[in-house]
Amino acid sequence: MAGFLIGIVACMLPFLLGTFGLGRPRVIVGVGGVVALGWLVSLAAKPPPEKNAVPLWFVGGMVVLLYALWCGGFWLGRRLRRIRRAMPG
Repeated sequence: MAGFLIGIVACMLPFLLGTFGLGRPRVIVGVGGVVALGWLVSLAAKPPPEKNAVPLWFVGGMVVLLYALWCGGFWLGRRLRRIRRAMPG
């Protein structure tokens, strides 16, 4: 359940930012990249205390997936903003 909530937030936050035009695209995508990179570095720096922990490549794939959701949500928000602006009336 928590993973689903994290995925929804990772998509909806940049979607809303893109829809309302509350940030420049380079800044929004850059902030997401910095957060993803920091998350990967922090996961790699601390070895898991248990022997049967989830492998680092799997967790790294999940971070990349969340970054893809971040960028995709922002892209969809920007597209929605363009569509709304282009409609007459």
